[in-house]
Amino acid sequence: MPDPLLIIGIGNSSRGDDGLGWAFLDTISQMQPPPGQLEYRYQLVVEDAELLTRYPRVLFVDACENDQPDGFSLEPCRPDPVAEIYTHQQTPGAVLFLCQELYGHRPEAWCLRIQGYVWDFDTGLTVKGRENLEKAVEVFKPWQI
Repeated sequence: MPDPLLIIGIGNSSRGDDGLGWAFLDTISQMQPPPGQLEYRYQLVVEDAELLTRYPRVLFVDACENDQPDGFSLEPCRPDPVAEIYTHQQTPGAVLFLCQELYGHRPEAWCLRIQGYVWDFDTGLTVKGRENLEKAVEVFKPWQI
């Protein structure tokens, strides 16, 4: 049995391609067996550091505006000591850093960034964004960190 995996989809499905993180979770939730614990977030917050303590592995999935050669990128996530505990928005690296510093736990962590193109309200995913999502899901299926 594989180690428990936490997958956090970050975004907002009512803001065009900003919903790619959630769309990724929606897609992989159909897999059998389920690939892990799925959590939807508009943004990461300091309190998410405690959630990470319950898992040996975590995958953060978010949309990005930067060009990605394959339409997505999958990279190890490293603790980022620039965590701002007095703000409501954190990066995956900052949450990982807080988990390590506050709880003495550092899960194996990865960031999956899916390239998006439009961030307008109520537009749904773009055709290119959906294509990038499909590529990211195909890479995730056999990988299953």
